[in-house]
Amino acid sequence: MNLQKSQKHLLKQTSQRLKRLRKNKHLSQKGVAARCEMDFGSYTNIENSKRNITLFTLQKILMALNVSFKEFFNFKGF
Repeated sequence: MNLQKSQKHLLKQTSQRLKRLRKNKHLSQKGVAARCEMDFGSYTNIENSKRNITLFTLQKILMALNVSFKEFFNFKGF
């Protein structure tokens, strides 16, 4: 797999994981965005694989979802 495809795959897997965790906690995108103090559009773009995020943004989202980094990265698909 070339680098560009690998990066797109990683972004998609990360986005899908965030979405799945959010839904499992019965939270809306607006609710998570508010907890992270980010606008709704930015959060939606993250879940739709349209925006790459920093580790700091990921940390905010995981804190809002009450999920550790260890738990978040404990999934198959990479």
